[in-house]
Amino acid sequence: MKHTTLNRSIALVLFCCSMLVYLLTMAPTLSFWDCGEFIATATTLGIPHPPGAPLFLLTGRVFSMVPLFGDIAARVNLLSVLASAATVTVAYLVTVRLMVMYRASDPDHWTVVEKIASYGGAAVGALALAFSDSFWFNAVETEVYAASTLFTALVFWFVLRWYAEPSEAEGQRWLLAAMYLIGLSIGVHLLSLLAVFAVVMLYYYRNYTVTLRSFLLMMLAASAVFIVIYSGVIKGVPFLLQRFSWWGAAVLLSGMVYAVYHAHIRRHLLLHTVSMSLLLLVIGYTSYATIFVRAQASPPINENNPSTAESFFSYLNREQYGDLPLWPRRWSSDPLHRYFYGMYESEADYFLRYQLGHMYLRYFGWQFIGREHHVAGSPVDWSQLWGLPFLLGMIGAVYHWRRQWKLGSVVTALFLLTGAALVIYLNQTEPQPRERDYSYVGSFFAFALWIGIGAEVVLMKVSRLFSSASLQRQAAVGAAAVLLLLVDGRMLASNYHTHDRSGNYVPWDWAWNILQSCGPDALLFTNGDNDTFPLWYLQEVEGIRTDVRVINLSLANTGWYLLQLKNTSPRGAAKVRFSLSDRELKEISYVPVDPFEVSVPAGGAADLLEKDSPGAAARFPGSVSDTLSWTLRPTVTFRGQGFLRPQDVAVYDIVMNNFADRPICFALTVGQDNLLGLDPFLQLEGLVYRLVPVRVAGEEGEPHVDLSRLASLLFEMYRYRNLADPDVFLDETARRLSSNYKPLFTRLALGAAESGSENIDVRSPDGSVRSWPSRELALHALDMSEQRLPLERFSLDPEFVASVVYLYTRLDEKQKADHYISYLEQLASVTTVRDNPRLFYALALSLREVGRTDEAGQILEQMELPQ
Repeated sequence: MKHTTLNRSIALVLFCCSMLVYLLTMAPTLSFWDCGEFIATATTLGIPHPPGAPLFLLTGRVFSMVPLFGDIAARVNLLSVLASAATVTVAYLVTVRLMVMYRASDPDHWTVVEKIASYGGAAVGALALAFSDSFWFNAVETEVYAASTLFTALVFWFVLRWYAEPSEAEGQRWLLAAMYLIGLSIGVHLLSLLAVFAVVMLYYYRNYTVTLRSFLLMMLAASAVFIVIYSGVIKGVPFLLQRFSWWGAAVLLSGMVYAVYHAHIRRHLLLHTVSMSLLLLVIGYTSYATIFVRAQASPPINENNPSTAESFFSYLNREQYGDLPLWPRRWSSDPLHRYFYGMYESEADYFLRYQLGHMYLRYFGWQFIGREHHVAGSPVDWSQLWGLPFLLGMIGAVYHWRRQWKLGSVVTALFLLTGAALVIYLNQTEPQPRERDYSYVGSFFAFALWIGIGAEVVLMKVSRLFSSASLQRQAAVGAAAVLLLLVDGRMLASNYHTHDRSGNYVPWDWAWNILQSCGPDALLFTNGDNDTFPLWYLQEVEGIRTDVRVINLSLANTGWYLLQLKNTSPRGAAKVRFSLSDRELKEISYVPVDPFEVSVPAGGAADLLEKDSPGAAARFPGSVSDTLSWTLRPTVTFRGQGFLRPQDVAVYDIVMNNFADRPICFALTVGQDNLLGLDPFLQLEGLVYRLVPVRVAGEEGEPHVDLSRLASLLFEMYRYRNLADPDVFLDETARRLSSNYKPLFTRLALGAAESGSENIDVRSPDGSVRSWPSRELALHALDMSEQRLPLERFSLDPEFVASVVYLYTRLDEKQKADHYISYLEQLASVTTVRDNPRLFYALALSLREVGRTDEAGQILEQMELPQ
């Protein structure tokens, strides 16, 4: 069989194998973080956060209409599955191409051993990429990084094809196609732009003699090309639009077309290559016209509203996020960041230990050495993958440089620019809200090429241990099978469970449960990505609870967002009333204030509450007031002066103008510093706090609980799919957010047990009401909590555990408390009284409740507390 046929057949097999694994482990619906936003904006052709990803959204829109899955999010997830499987295929093809180039021989004339070593080694490298931690993570959810890595791989593949093409004229099509792909990739993510340096290096090696002077000039030229594309095209074209309207872009395009025509007439190859490359790059970049055009239609998700030349320019330049300096490394003035900066001796120490070591080399180790666990901050663990992929990659890198240093340097440049150099550019602060390993997959792709080359070196070395051709072939086949098993098989086995999202419905259910916690036409304040984007998805894509206006507090610091809240009615939802004018909202900023008294007319707030939860007013610990009065204090202080942030001004104005006739809720994830002192008026209703016209906080500041409403939500409305299934892996974010449910069950049980003998009405979705005896309801809440959220999977604060033990004992179900006491004892076995006194105190109280007074006394004696 000819090389071309065999090579493509193996590539197809690798595509199918990796695609099958990704399909089996693909998220069945949306995932947390940006996924919900991207799926929603792809399906509705909305505008995501800057700088957008128009080509990705257009492609996602097509996938959303393909009826392969009932869940639209799963359809869009398929885009990442196919893109990642294609990247694995390209990684294989690139590795074989590199082998062909450094062997400098016709692959059709390779011996059988050479073919086994080349194809087998390249397959080992490609599958090592496929089953690596971060690449697999990106492959099974809707994010831009899978598609971005595919563009990086394709650009590298195309430019290698051009480099190996004997005919300059015939080969130009590959180079021009690579530049067009770079232009298209801008519409997915800017990371692919770093492949430009590989293009320039290969162009230099093919056309110029390597000297120190010419090499330095090439590096300057590569940097210049990058600057021209990034500043001249990506930022320059929007600047022309802003300054000269569409005429500026038309003049630029006409100039490039003329340059191509002039070069063609004059037969000037270099000028033709440069001008045509720029023209194709700009044509690819025009996918961004989608952002501008769709913004004119004011879609429900229209971040930054880039509908004018000025706002479009701001959107593309990410002005909302500000600029990150390259120096100093410890640049942030945030108090939390300054606290962590103090742990490092110098700028260099911070860069080497945190930014390079913790935020890149640790991620690199996860891929090819092993990851200890899947909790934030996980160290590298050599026992997971035994370091075999890493060792093969190092062998491949050394061998590649020795056999063909030019292409070895190109792969090195790709590896460093998408890895360590990116660390320098990002200049990340400590701490980060999440792990950032997904950003460096381009670097891991480059290292996977070396794994393939290293595997080929090992296979050739093993085969040469034998003299006869037959034994060499058998040794090569056997060694290839061993490498596939020990490297790729081990990676597959080690990472499969933690990357299998096939039963993970937590983000969908989390969004559903939050929305169902709100009354009709509610205003819901949310905190960040994970309590906002999943809700957007359910509202915009699945049409669930579109009456609720989700108000993201981070975005509430921007004028464009507040203007949309005031002036738009997405999916028919009511507008949010403001007393501030459009101009005041557009120019909203920090406001200097001193503490002052606030009074808000309650209006019909009590009637609304009674309508949403019949009998709620009668269950209040106090009487309903006709006004809401509290002291509003500054939320930030600078040089002795207190200020309200823009979001605080927005929350204040929204409460003042909407409380009387619309439910106002705060998601459970909203921090206390964002509540503007309204804590005493917040009633716990599931996953939200509802603002009520009575001071309901308890003596210790805990919010009042409407038992009937909470029981209706937990028993009848909420969804907990697969939370108790040990075969379904839940990542840290899913586990952390789901852990909010268990304390709610405990609070419900405590409230029911303390309510006496009265019955508690629980309303079902169909409107029917069941009256539960308080004891029965308390027991049902505790039992359902353990059934839906087993203690082995969802930890509970020791104080809540002690409350559960107290409740089971009080309700004459002491035997059920043993499980919780065992849990506390297990926690106590790995710590000490000095390190965790709260835990041991909770354990002592629990032991005393079940009659184990001697053991409780010993613990209290250790704590030097009265028994």
